[in-house]
Amino acid sequence: GENLLFGTPIGSGFDMERLAENTYVIDLLEREGLIDVLLDTGQQIASTMTELFADLPPGHPFFEQFSFISAEDLPEYQALLTRINRDGIATLRPEERTMLLSLPFKVSPARHRLGVIDDDLQQRILKARKAFAANLPEEFRGMVEFFDVNGYNAAASLQDNILFGKLAYGQARGGERVGEIIAQVIDDLGLRAAVMEVGLSFHVGNGGGRLSSAQRQKLGIARAILKRPDVLILNEATGSLDGAAQTAILAGLKQEFDGRGLIWAVHRPSMASDFDRALVMKSGRVIEQGTFEELNREGTALHDLVQAE
Repeated sequence: GENLLFGTPIGSGFDMERLAENTYVIDLLEREGLIDVLLDTGQQIASTMTELFADLPPGHPFFEQFSFISAEDLPEYQALLTRINRDGIATLRPEERTMLLSLPFKVSPARHRLGVIDDDLQQRILKARKAFAANLPEEFRGMVEFFDVNGYNAAASLQDNILFGKLAYGQARGGERVGEIIAQVIDDLGLRAAVMEVGLSFHVGNGGGRLSSAQRQKLGIARAILKRPDVLILNEATGSLDGAAQTAILAGLKQEFDGRGLIWAVHRPSMASDFDRALVMKSGRVIEQGTFEELNREGTALHDLVQAE
C-alpha cells in the first residue's frame, strides 16, 4: 500500500487499512491489470497464514508480527479458502474479493518474508504508482502528501523526512544506530533547539493517547522532575522501558536527586541494589528493611524475590 501511494495519507480517504475498499484504487488496479494478480497473491497469503496460525492460541507473538490477520479473522479466511477451492476464485462475492485484496496491501516483504511479492509484481506496482499520482481525481488531491526528494512532507514525521525512507526491519539495534546518526546530523546543522521546540509543541492527545506507554512513562518522570520536589516517590515508573533505558533513567535520577529523597516502588527486585535502603512489603506491611546486601541472603523474602525475577 505504501509503495502504491508513495506518500502519506491525510484524513481517511486513503486509509492504509482499507485501500482495497477505495473505488479509485480499485479502478486504477483494474486499468493496470493488477486485480487478478493481487487476488491470487491474497489467496497465497491467506493460505500461508491459516496454515501458520492453525494451531496457535490467540495472543501468540506471530499474530503481532503478521498483524494483518487477527485470531478473530482466521475462521473467515479459512472458510473463504474452502469456497475458493470448491467453486473457484471467480465466484467470490464483492466483500470476499475485498478481503483477499486487502492482504497484499498490508504485506511488507522485508518484514513478513512470505515470498509473494516477486520482482515482476514490484515493477508493476511501481508503474501503477506513477499512474496513481498522475490520474488522481481533483477531489482526492488533498488526501495524499506525496514524497518528493526536493520537498518537505508535512504529513510525515521528521525522521521520515530526514531519512526519505524506512528503517530496515530485523536489523539488530538498527533503529538505535540510525537515531544516533540523525541526532549527530541535527547537531552538526545546529537544528537541535528547533527540533526540540517542535517536539515539545506536538499534540499528544487526551491523556497522552498518541504516545506509547514507554513515552508516557518518560514524560511523567520528566514532569515530576520539573517540579523539583524535596522527595520524589515513584511506583513502577519504568515498567514499560527496556533494561538499558531503565538503567539510564535510574542513574540520571540518582544524580538529579543527590541530597534529596528518592523513593521507588520497583517492578524488578534487583533494582533495589541501587538504593541506600530497601523495604520489602507484604499485604500492606513492611516485613523486611535494611540495605540490599543485608537483605539479599538465603532465607529472606527479598532473596526469594530476586531469585524468582
